[in-house]
Amino acid sequence: MRMSIFLLCSMFFITPAFAKSVIEHGSFSQEKHFKGFSKPFISKGIFELNEHGLTWQVQSPVKSTLFIKQGQVYTLDSQGNEQLQKGAEPYVSLLRAILKHDKAALAELFTINKSVEPNCEILLPNQALLKQFFSQFELCFDANKVATVRLQEPNENFTLLRFSYTENEQQK
Repeated sequence: MRMSIFLLCSMFFITPAFAKSVIEHGSFSQEKHFKGFSKPFISKGIFELNEHGLTWQVQSPVKSTLFIKQGQVYTLDSQGNEQLQKGAEPYVSLLRAILKHDKAALAELFTINKSVEPNCEILLPNQALLKQFFSQFELCFDANKVATVRLQEPNENFTLLRFSYTENEQQK
């Protein structure tokens, strides 16, 4: 369950630039709100996206690194070696649809509605597996990039991701 939420949380910040040789990078904060707790659990880190994949590094409160490359998900072990995360492949295809903001692919997985918030969309899962973990996703955009993502769980817990992008660089 934790890996599922981590993978889904890590995938929502990326834009259609995935197919180009442009690198997207910046910082993120992830707030996990649990019903019954007054303060969220907050983690912060940096991300980098290029044509080969994604690196997601949590820097606080606990350091961890996740990679998505060649359709596979990896984490780093304590010696810095990549460890394949088996069973994560379905999330990679979902990630691609979101990364490219592929409306046709997303429409197969979600009912897409406009949010009452400007520049936001509500995604309601159609598949039973996604419905087990999330009741809805809210994606909000700034300058055609995902600025915030709210992942609402059926049990009233939710995760809020906030993204800050640094200037793009052409890959050399």
